Amino acid sequence: MTYAVYQATPSRALRVGWAMAELGLEFEERDYETAMESGEMSKLHPLSKMPVLVDDGRPLFESAAICTWLADSHADKGLIPAAGTWERALHDQWVSYALTEVEAYLWHSYRNMVRLPEEERVAEILPQNAAQVTAAVAGIDRKLKDQPYLLGDEFQITDIIVGFTVNWAVRMKMADGFDNLAAYRERLMAREHCPLVA
Repeated sequence: MTYAVYQATPSRALRVGWAMAELGLEFEERDYETAMESGEMSKLHPLSKMPVLVDDGRPLFESAAICTWLADSHADKGLIPAAGTWERALHDQWVSYALTEVEAYLWHSYRNMVRLPEEERVAEILPQNAAQVTAAVAGIDRKLKDQPYLLGDEFQITDIIVGFTVNWAVRMKMADGFDNLAAYRERLMAREHCPLVA
């Protein structure tokens, strides 16, 4: 198999690189900006966004989908529950929860703090987004009260996807005061291949 990843950092592409490292996979890094300038990205993603994985010539986008596909493709590494199991349903649940209940609000806040032109930013939305993120990460914190990782005792690809989001929430000061979450983040950062920055 040959893999290429269109990426720029820091971004959600960190999830893909981390998953690749945990699975022991090598890949060719392709520069996102160069691909944008050439028009290549528009052929790979409907919105010309990254990361995009190219697996034997086939493009796949969205970091959670890419990480899940890689783990499924290398099931012998034991980083994802098998499809059709209850544990796999829990993987899907926590990934969906992190993306919709936490990350969507983080991204909305980040855009209104940094990415959008100043005249387009809506500062009034920031407290509401922060309250939503804090309420959602409280649910993750409760889940981690009696187990080290989201699916139990073993680190899974789920923890790469959700852990990235948790770290983003902490860095944006929207996840303070959650002891279980803080311990979880420390466990993730202690892993050899973890690219997260405190």
